[in-house]
Amino acid sequence: MKKILILIVLLLLLLGGKAFAQEKTRGIIPDYINLQFAGNIGALSAGAGYYLNPANSLALDAIYGFSPAYRTGKAIHNIVVRLNYRPFNFGLNDALNLKPFTSFAVSRQIADNDRTFVRLPKHFPEGYYAPNAFRLHFDLGLSLHKKFSPEKRIRGMEFYLATTTNEMYVTYFINSREVGLGDIFSLALGIKLILFE
Repeated sequence: MKKILILIVLLLLLLGGKAFAQEKTRGIIPDYINLQFAGNIGALSAGAGYYLNPANSLALDAIYGFSPAYRTGKAIHNIVVRLNYRPFNFGLNDALNLKPFTSFAVSRQIADNDRTFVRLPKHFPEGYYAPNAFRLHFDLGLSLHKKFSPEKRIRGMEFYLATTTNEMYVTYFINSREVGLGDIFSLALGIKLILFE
């Protein structure tokens, strides 16, 4: 657990370079904080992110996800770096916007078992399994963004819904007639607290 916390802090420090360069008084304070339920990166996940361009259409997240042992048999931890892109912004009124998005992510899964590995364990024949500790994720979603007063500490809030898959599920779909398109996607629900816009 200590190693996971160190990794999260290092990721936030790396991501914080943009914020530090733009506004020295902010240090590494992120542009937003993200909380998510489900979505292939843990039953619950939390992280922080930074906008990468002035239009806030491109953002980078560092996330920690956790699935407890009572849900998965053994506890699973995920460290995730996710790139988000919002091509459009549909204004519903002055303070409310709909924003479709797509995300690409890389995750490192750390499980309390011997079934998750970066290199194939010696007791398996060569090529028997592919390493499964790293995952590539792809998400499509829609968020509802509510702006608050610029004087408030929290500048806005975003609720989002996304469908997500990863390269392992896509491979199952391609290689097996028993796996349907609906089997490879899962749903994610989340909220972002916007600190800086």
